[in-house]
Amino acid sequence: MKDFKLGIIQNAAKGDKDFNLKNMEELVTKAAEKGAEVIALPEMWNCPYQNSYFEKFKEEEGGKSYELMVKLAREHRIFLVGGSIPIASGYRIYNKSFVFNREGREIFSYSKINLFDIEGFKESKNISGGKSLGVFENDYGLNGLCICYDSRFPELFQTFVDFGAEVIFMPSTFMIKTGKRFWELVNRARGMDTQCYLISPSIARDDELSKNAYAHSMITSPYGEVLLDMGTEEGFEVFEIKGDLVREARKNFPYKESRSNRSL
Repeated sequence: MKDFKLGIIQNAAKGDKDFNLKNMEELVTKAAEKGAEVIALPEMWNCPYQNSYFEKFKEEEGGKSYELMVKLAREHRIFLVGGSIPIASGYRIYNKSFVFNREGREIFSYSKINLFDIEGFKESKNISGGKSLGVFENDYGLNGLCICYDSRFPELFQTFVDFGAEVIFMPSTFMIKTGKRFWELVNRARGMDTQCYLISPSIARDDELSKNAYAHSMITSPYGEVLLDMGTEEGFEVFEIKGDLVREARKNFPYKESRSNRSL
C-alpha cells in the first residue's frame, strides 16, 4: 500500500437535488485544490435519507449525479469514491456506490447489502439489497467498500481482509440516536478488527432535512484509534493516509498468524 492524500466530504442533503449536486461539486473542487488524490463522499449525498426522497430522487445508472462524478474525477484527476445515491433498476431502487478512476471511468460499484430496518425506519420499504461484495484497486492499493449499516456485520469486513484490503471506505448516514451510542464504537472496532484504515464520510447535520444526521465523518487507524472526527458542520478535510501504519499494526498484532495457530 502506498501513501496518499485523502479528501473526505461532509455535506448536508437538501430537498433540492440540483443544489446538492452543485454543493458537492464545490466541496470536491476545494478538496482537490488542497491536494487530495482520493476523495470520498457520504451515503446518499444527493438525497435526504428518507424513503419518500429515495423514490423522488432516484436516477437510472448514468444519470446526472453519476455524470457529475465522472466529470469531477476526470477534471481533477482524482480517484472518487462516490458515497451512494438511489439508483433505479427496473422496478427496484438500490442504495448504490460507484468508484471512478482519474480518467472518470467507473472501476467498481457496490449496492448496500444490509438494509437499515430498525428503530421505526424501514429502508427496505423502498430500497432493495445488493447481493455481492468485493474490493477495488487504485494506484495506492486494495480497498474495501461497504455502506453504513453494513458496519454491524464484522464478517463482511473480514472478507475485505481476506481479499487483501488495507483501506475500507464506509459512506454513512447514522442518525443522532444511534450515532451517539454506536458510531465511534463501530468505526473503532472495525478498524481494529481488520487492521485497515476505516474511512467513513457522513452526511452533515443542518436545520432542515438533515437535522437528524449524526454527522461526525471519521477516519480510524489500523489500531482502532480515531484520527479524524469532523463534528457536525458541513465541510471537507484532507488527510494523509500512511501505508506504513497498516504494515506496522499487522506486524505488531499478527491476527492472521494467530488464527492459523489456534486450536478450537
